Amino acid sequence: MGYRNPERRDLAHHLATPATISDMARIGWVVMARCQACQLDLRIDLELMVRLNGADLVLFGRTCRCRRMGCSGRMLFMGTPPGEQHGLFWPLRAVDMTVAHDAR
Repeated sequence: MGYRNPERRDLAHHLATPATISDMARIGWVVMARCQACQLDLRIDLELMVRLNGADLVLFGRTCRCRRMGCSGRMLFMGTPPGEQHGLFWPLRAVDMTVAHDAR
């Protein structure tokens, strides 16, 4: 991500451009995970994720198991890009890069 003022980019740009967790932490994303079964919401510490998983991890299109004891659901990652209203989260869905490249 070699541009200035990421908060001036529109929402579609941020959600269509999968970024690594180190890039997301650097430009100011707020990330959470929500279980699809029990609706548990957890805030994700991106700096801790970088230390545990490496800087090149991409959360777009990924899930993890639910952290609530006894729940067998999967958690979907959701995020608020820089410059957007805090508290509003959008799903970090996988982006088909061949379709995104053909649309240009």
